[in-house]
Amino acid sequence: MMEGGTTIKLLDLPGQQVSEWLRSFDTVLSDGDGTIWQDDTEIEGAAAVLNALQNHHGKRVYIITNNGLKTRSELFGRAQHLGFQVPNDQHIISPTATIVEHLKQLPDFDSSKHKVYVVGNAAIGRELRENGIESYGAGVEEPLAKGDKWQDFAMRELTKPEAADNVGAVVVGWDEHFSYCKMARACHILCRNENSAFLVTNRDAVHKYPNFCIPGTGAFVAGIEACAGREALEMGKPNPVVLEPLIQSGALRPQRTLMIGDCPKMDIAFARNCGMQSLLVGTGSFPLDILQQNSHLPQPDFYLPKLGDLLQFL
Repeated sequence: MMEGGTTIKLLDLPGQQVSEWLRSFDTVLSDGDGTIWQDDTEIEGAAAVLNALQNHHGKRVYIITNNGLKTRSELFGRAQHLGFQVPNDQHIISPTATIVEHLKQLPDFDSSKHKVYVVGNAAIGRELRENGIESYGAGVEEPLAKGDKWQDFAMRELTKPEAADNVGAVVVGWDEHFSYCKMARACHILCRNENSAFLVTNRDAVHKYPNFCIPGTGAFVAGIEACAGREALEMGKPNPVVLEPLIQSGALRPQRTLMIGDCPKMDIAFARNCGMQSLLVGTGSFPLDILQQNSHLPQPDFYLPKLGDLLQFL
């Protein structure tokens, strides 16, 4: 960012200056939804830009997403299908994969005897299973049975030893089947097992669509935090913990890394938290003129209307 905190519009710079800027980083992290793709459709020019940065300019490219509805390998498959040439699924940084990596590092979690309770979608269960971690609850409906009162459910389910014994973690993700029963199970486990991990894929409170808004994962985890009296550890942006494996291995130096994204609260805040350069693209919900009217939001170092606009400099 220029002196005084002014965001630089890359399209206003001469080519020589953009070339110098490109030489200032070795690694590129790019958000997924809204930045390089929308669902299963590439945003025009995004693949060509990331492929050129990797293949012709020698940058290490990673796709980093808060999408907890797919496993790392599934997201890698999407990237390949849409033409992004990242070398392998280790170049996908996703909440489901970060959860696995975090659990494996916890001294109090033993995958040979501990299982994980998931309030979330089936992808979390698939990622855990693929990595040898037993879980239950992912993608499952659990409404209060017709005719049941909460006391009936609690006495029948929560008084069993297996309701909390050997449950080493509670993981919360986006869950269309979120219910009182799931909240009660999570609360019981977290209150009974003080050493159990409490993880959340992300804290997106709401998902906004053109015609409606729906609750996000942040809304679900807030209820569980309130009743359990504990705070969940976020496994997605803007928490810098998601980059720890790459930083510790020496594969990434934050001061030589560019973060590309479309969301100030997640992507630009993440870049700031990690000490990285940031590039905001206007293909999400925050064109620059709208962002600059909200001074309380993190402001990016650089701006492009869309990532494909960088192609002319490559």
